[in-house]
Amino acid sequence: MTAEPIGIWAAIPTPFSPSLELDEPGLRHNARHYVALGLRGVFCNGLIGEVWAMTLAERKRVVEVLVEEGQGRLGVSTVISASSIHETLELGAHAKEAGVDHAVIMVPTAGPRSREQQFEYVKLICDRLDMPIVLFNAAGATGSPLSPELFSDICTLPQIVMLKTTAYDHNNALRKAANGKVVVSDPLEEHFLENRLQSQQPILYADPEPYLYQFPGGCPIADYVAQLDRGENDAARAARERIEPLRRAFNKWVMGPLIEGHMPNAAVKRWSEMMGMAGGAVRAPIRPLSPIEKQTLEQEVRLAFEQSGLPNPETVYA
Repeated sequence: MTAEPIGIWAAIPTPFSPSLELDEPGLRHNARHYVALGLRGVFCNGLIGEVWAMTLAERKRVVEVLVEEGQGRLGVSTVISASSIHETLELGAHAKEAGVDHAVIMVPTAGPRSREQQFEYVKLICDRLDMPIVLFNAAGATGSPLSPELFSDICTLPQIVMLKTTAYDHNNALRKAANGKVVVSDPLEEHFLENRLQSQQPILYADPEPYLYQFPGGCPIADYVAQLDRGENDAARAARERIEPLRRAFNKWVMGPLIEGHMPNAAVKRWSEMMGMAGGAVRAPIRPLSPIEKQTLEQEVRLAFEQSGLPNPETVYA
């Protein structure tokens, strides 16, 4: 399989207009912004992208726009998991034809659940599509949907190039099960330096941090990752620590609610707008930020940039 998983990727929102239609000009603007940030690629149509509120046609159009705007400069991973295997394969075939880097499938938690049936589900998709595939193991209140034993079986499928896993207590066991056959990626930027140094994780296949902490000309994550690439580990660690105020804001507004099961899409979109991107409306059942929430978020993000020694991004785009 091609599309070796390396570099910095980010899970992106889907911009909607005030009338709740897909904001295609906004999506194109954001794609150019991701290129200007130097991102290797983006992860679309996932939880941050409000996938549950999108039609199949909209999911396909998002992929088409990102590939068109990326023009080979921006990789694209797209979630193809849908309510039926037929829709999943339809989205996968479209993604392959469009020229994405990876199709992403969620570890199945509904329908067939035995180890044998979960494996056959993943194998069927791999066989039918025969393209680079990322498996997404999204941990919930009951823990990791993916067992090390099942993952060991899945790693024999040549189409599987990476596991994105938020089952932080189980990730070491999943890395051991991979036995070097598949890249295992913890998406949290907060964990990345130690994952690189201790587990040789080659990719930051991240959540929204790469575009919430960075703007063209001010890319602290990319800077410390470059230091790691050069073996300047102490300098990288010091650079990483300087953006701790941004992590505190991120954990309050994005990661904390997400862990509790409360989707933070409205906060991600408003923070994105502060970074010069198109954010826009959220679709039900997500509600917009209240005026007080919006004001508080803006104040805390501005303060976090100041405390990190970075300019207020709003002044960059003024």
